[in-house]
Amino acid sequence: MEQIQDNSEIIQPIFQKLKETFNTHKTKCIKFRKTQLKSLLKGLEEMEQEFHVALEKDLGVTIFSSQMTSTIVTKVEIENQLAHIDEWSKEEYVDTPFVIGPGSSKIIYEPLGVVLVIAAWNYPLYTGIPPMAAAIAAGNCVILKPSEIAPHSSQVMYNLVTKYLDQSCYAVIQGGVEVSKKITTLPFDLIIFTGSPEKGKLVAKAASENLVPCILELGGKSPTIVDKDCSLNVTVQRIIQGRFINAGQTCVACDYVFVHQSIKDAFINEMKTELKNFFGENPQKSNDYSKIVTEFHTQRLKELLKDHNGQVIIGGQVNVDQRYVEPTIILQPQVQSKLMTEEIFGPILPVLTFDNINEVIQFINSRPKPLALYYYGSSSKNKKLLEQQTSSGAIVHNDSLFHLLNPNLPFGGVGNSGYGAYHGITGFKSCCHAKPVFTKSTLNIYPFNIRYPPFTKHKLQTLSLFFKFAELPQRHVVNATLFVSFLVALKLAQKKGYLKRLLEISKPYVEKVWKETNL
Repeated sequence: MEQIQDNSEIIQPIFQKLKETFNTHKTKCIKFRKTQLKSLLKGLEEMEQEFHVALEKDLGVTIFSSQMTSTIVTKVEIENQLAHIDEWSKEEYVDTPFVIGPGSSKIIYEPLGVVLVIAAWNYPLYTGIPPMAAAIAAGNCVILKPSEIAPHSSQVMYNLVTKYLDQSCYAVIQGGVEVSKKITTLPFDLIIFTGSPEKGKLVAKAASENLVPCILELGGKSPTIVDKDCSLNVTVQRIIQGRFINAGQTCVACDYVFVHQSIKDAFINEMKTELKNFFGENPQKSNDYSKIVTEFHTQRLKELLKDHNGQVIIGGQVNVDQRYVEPTIILQPQVQSKLMTEEIFGPILPVLTFDNINEVIQFINSRPKPLALYYYGSSSKNKKLLEQQTSSGAIVHNDSLFHLLNPNLPFGGVGNSGYGAYHGITGFKSCCHAKPVFTKSTLNIYPFNIRYPPFTKHKLQTLSLFFKFAELPQRHVVNATLFVSFLVALKLAQKKGYLKRLLEISKPYVEKVWKETNL
């Protein structure tokens, strides 16, 4: 395959074209958005084999792994957007406090404009197409920038978008460092970035020059806690999957384990057994074990295996030329070593021990906030302590990774692991501006006209009374006031013989208030 061109001059014309398209309001049509999402699904179906081949070339993944972590989950995300787009796009009426009424209040979820999605190389398809689909569903124009480190996947995504989506609204810009640097300086309306904290800071800094909001999914060192009362075999299987899937190149992977001292030996023995069950005696020959993405990253992992002062229990072999790192477990590495301070992003798992959960909480809280925290055990007390006394993008009990496949849960980081979130309705609304709309009634009789001068003591007393009930929804007050007032007026009119005339006079006023307050 030819090397991806790093031509930053192509960016501005494409951006300008999409900006002009958005200003025609073409993408705001719900029917149009649905058509584009359906076409995207069709393209994924028809090009699925091309994606499998590309992912195998870039990351050495098998068809099963490609389906489970890329094509299938990507389709599910798009289908979720399609299934709910009508519901999520509706105007949302909210209460109007009585003190500012009578009137109506609503929220309109309008598209932001042109959204930039910067995908990662470790899951090129899944970090690129689902956030793009959320932006499409919300009515935006979108530019997708795939990672040049996964060039085959980048080219297939270019082909997908070019062939199946409206090119006046959506585009893929391929390129390397120069394109990446240039593209983040443009005045997009939103940037969705998946990558390392270091690169995320550069994106946020560039975006800040134009006050462009960002969703940054950045990863970090996600801790895993194995308590003494865990289901050991299930725990080990899920940790191995969470750490070693895609050769550990996963942003929410288990980056290190705290295992209770009383089950340390049993845990290590079970890890040895299950690693063989997963990948055989020689993982390098296993069809279920992936490669490291580049020789550079393989060399980086090789360096992490030096000077950690821990005990290598399993693995440790590295072949840079073949982009291979053996599944490795290291017991009690030095906590200040690079292995324990840098995100590993590879098939290496440090294991520490603990006696008291408070020690673990203190350790986690002394480090940057992770993208996920995993707890294996049945102690309700310890689960609650971790939920209440630690901060992470997500907390998961008795599983690894799979929380991000729930479209009803937001996916994102906190602190050093990022900010903002997407997936499901969260992704849709993150790609929208929630525009408040307040429509005030023109009714200007007492007591609604006491806001104007000249101010009197009586007006101030009435206003003070109103503010005491500031949170009271106007519909309750208006309904009650109209009902009581009408009953009183009805009684008086009946006594004086003006009942028919009263009904004629009051009807338009009642209808006006009813309509303008959305009751």
